[in-house]
Amino acid sequence: MKKLHSIFLDRAVWAALIASLPAFWAHSADFKTEPDKSMAAAHDSFVKGNLDKASADLTKAGDFVKRQSEDVAEGSKEGMKKAGDELDKLGAGVKDGTVKSGDEMKKTFAKVDHEIASCWHKTADESRKAGKDSTAALSKAGAALENSANWSGHQLSEGAKASVNAVKKAGKATSEGAKSGAEAVDKWFKSIGEGIDDLGKKL
Repeated sequence: MKKLHSIFLDRAVWAALIASLPAFWAHSADFKTEPDKSMAAAHDSFVKGNLDKASADLTKAGDFVKRQSEDVAEGSKEGMKKAGDELDKLGAGVKDGTVKSGDEMKKTFAKVDHEIASCWHKTADESRKAGKDSTAALSKAGAALENSANWSGHQLSEGAKASVNAVKKAGKATSEGAKSGAEAVDKWFKSIGEGIDDLGKKL
């Protein structure tokens, strides 16, 4: 009887594990661009116990973030470098065994993306003040904000969501030669900025 009970228990455990896999992989597949693509790969490797691969992916993500410091406004360069350093620090922690859970990694990812969003938002502000098109920087700020929310599990406000989606479309249009109106850009700038502030209080 005990053996039969054990068989059913084993089957139940395997069924639960298998059922959880699609949700896990779907989450990782949400991230198509760097640095989050490498961050997601690092998380996947960590969960599988491949710590060297996880650490290498975190180093790759950190390098990508630090390179972005060359493209943001002067006042945001240090913040972007620090975000990259946080990923390097996490990678070292994964390698030496001080990082104990995937959730710990996700919390760091959320904070890193939040800092990236803030840096690009400040860069968009500098562009606006200089009379330049800030759509590209604002699009990057919105994407990082969205990724930060995804990693943290927190929801963006409806206004921030709408602006993130709108600026995505505008960014694509800008790359194709169209230019967004100043009033629309001001609205997105304000809403994404509020989203960054709101999410920052929850991280």
